[in-house]
Amino acid sequence: MNAKTVILTAATLFAGLDAMAQDPVTEQPDTIGKVEQLKEAAVIARRELITADADKLTYNVEADPLAAGSNLIDILRNVPMLSINGDEEVLLNGSKDYKVLVNGRPTGMLARNFNQLIKSIPASTIKEIQVITNPPVKYDAEGIGGIINIVMAKRIKSGYSGSLGANGNTIGTLGSSGYISARLGKLTLSANANISGTCFPPPKAHGITDIENYTSETNHFQRLDFDNIQTFSLKAYSLEASYEPDSLNLITLSGWANRQKMGGEFNITETFWNTSREKSLEMKEPTVREDLYNTFSGELAYQRSFRNDGGILTFSYSIDGNPNSTDNNVIVVPVLNYPDYHRHSFNTEHTLQQIGQIDYFATLHKKHLVETGGKYTLRSHVAESQDELWDYSKNEWYIDDSNVNDLDYKQHIFAAYASYGFKFSEITLKAGTRLEYTLNRGLSKSASGNITFDNNNFNIVPYFNAAWQITSQKSLSISYTRRLGRPNVSYLNPYIREESPFSRMHGNPDLRTVVSDALTLTFRTRGDKWDLTARTYGSLTGNKIEYLSVVTPDGVKESTYENAVHFNHVDAMVNFNWNPTNKISIQTSGQAGYDYYYAPVLNQRNNGFNWAINASGNLTLWRSAMFFAAANASGGEITLQRTYHGADYNYSLGLRQGLLQNRLILSLTAIMPFQSRYCGPVRDTYTDTYYQHNESWYPPRQLILSLTWRFGKTNINIKHAKKTEVSDKL
Repeated sequence: MNAKTVILTAATLFAGLDAMAQDPVTEQPDTIGKVEQLKEAAVIARRELITADADKLTYNVEADPLAAGSNLIDILRNVPMLSINGDEEVLLNGSKDYKVLVNGRPTGMLARNFNQLIKSIPASTIKEIQVITNPPVKYDAEGIGGIINIVMAKRIKSGYSGSLGANGNTIGTLGSSGYISARLGKLTLSANANISGTCFPPPKAHGITDIENYTSETNHFQRLDFDNIQTFSLKAYSLEASYEPDSLNLITLSGWANRQKMGGEFNITETFWNTSREKSLEMKEPTVREDLYNTFSGELAYQRSFRNDGGILTFSYSIDGNPNSTDNNVIVVPVLNYPDYHRHSFNTEHTLQQIGQIDYFATLHKKHLVETGGKYTLRSHVAESQDELWDYSKNEWYIDDSNVNDLDYKQHIFAAYASYGFKFSEITLKAGTRLEYTLNRGLSKSASGNITFDNNNFNIVPYFNAAWQITSQKSLSISYTRRLGRPNVSYLNPYIREESPFSRMHGNPDLRTVVSDALTLTFRTRGDKWDLTARTYGSLTGNKIEYLSVVTPDGVKESTYENAVHFNHVDAMVNFNWNPTNKISIQTSGQAGYDYYYAPVLNQRNNGFNWAINASGNLTLWRSAMFFAAANASGGEITLQRTYHGADYNYSLGLRQGLLQNRLILSLTAIMPFQSRYCGPVRDTYTDTYYQHNESWYPPRQLILSLTWRFGKTNINIKHAKKTEVSDKL
């Protein structure tokens, strides 16, 4: 990853002008004289890999030389403040509670399936990744940890360009992708398709869970030994169009569609012992589960620019649909003191989100920045379930209404915001307020009767930022904001999901919006061949939602969500990038933090330090060839009731070769090539009713081969082609 000088997207496109190399050189008249149409032009632009300003940290994916042959998850590993845990989930400042946006707006495509889709989205379709820990008021206040904004790549100004890709790995996954973008006069179109899935069984994962139940003498000790194989298939499509009738008006239309199927086969052995360590119960549990995630999104937006003040007014409407289903079979093959058992559960959920929004911002006299807008969001959710048990005496299914709980739910969010910024000399100040009123209405339907619940909140979200440009190479900023964490439908839905006869979980319709106050201090300095960013972040949360469990005397673990915790977090991050030569690029980052959990109702506390280290680099070997390496490790993750011991870590080596004037890109990546067995962090859970210990391991070694063919034809009359420098300084 080149941290300072890279070839921009334009340079990549101009490299494709070899298709025009046979065209004769001509001269064309112009109002200001004669201009040559060149056979080819070399435009060299300088762009930093990582930039930081008062509001956000930006990772410029287009400046990363590995983006052409990588997926989005490979790039996210190198973004400061982001990390990937052992479950391949993205963490922001060590938290899973953040908001995902695409081009500054929410979309169901990534927001609901972020951790899955990043494994298959080509990084070449992304322009930049913005990490916003203290978002200004123009953004939704949702997401305690902050915002990850994925900015899609903007394509050529005329002509067309595209790519075709294929990839596969040694653990059974094959995939293909295609992208094309074209401009026809005032109309720009782009389309993307991505298909991937498991083609042959991947390696098995193994694990054990030990539980000591303080409430029971008969089933006092419990162990689960399990093997599992997980498979998936994904089909994702997108289409975007924009029409620009003149320089002041722009109309955009975009749509996404995604179909994903996740399968799991589990072979579990569950054993119980009494306090004297005599076996009291044993069973085998071959379980099959299938989850379908379907998503569609669409947006229509109109943008009007004004010449007098440089202002931009935007109207937009978007819709996101998310019809999902879960098919779960729990089977018990008795070994000791337990009857035959077979439960089949089928649950369907459909969430529809509609958003109407108006935004305006203007810069007045180059010193005053004004932003204001309003937004209405309607979220509708319908969940239906069917639960049935097998009657072994009659050899037939019968409906079990005791576990069925359907839900009709609507959430209305009304929001308005305004902010003002002023720049004088080297100081920039910005302040604003966002008002949000949330109206919730829900109907829970079960065999025991219907329950109507209301859940309304009014929140004031203040924001303040001060930035000081100390010198041309040094800057300092401080910002404060408030963040909100609204419980999603899966947290609210009281539907009872039985994972096994001794493990059940359900949502809590009485959850309230979580409120968190956050403060960030950022310092940045840079030299000719290096740059360094240091940031300190802290947050206070008074009613954090936690996943809590208890074990009953009969050995059944019951789990749900509660607004039960005071949560304090502080961390410090340092990111350093160095380019000693034009052929070598090195990036390192480190983060250390402290978490404190306290639940007054439970009289329970937990605290601990967490850390993360990332390092990556690349070396140009010969023409169009590059060697790259990356490694990351993290540890210290805790919750109120859980503590993780040990570290999550990952490392990879690879080689990238460009062929045929860099149109064909071949990439070979080895993930953890020197390790045949990976043991994740040990997890211990402490409660008043039980203690739980978890360990798991799997074969991590895999080889990934990807092939990308880039094509295109551009017809651009260039008056001047010169070296330019792009600066994203504050």
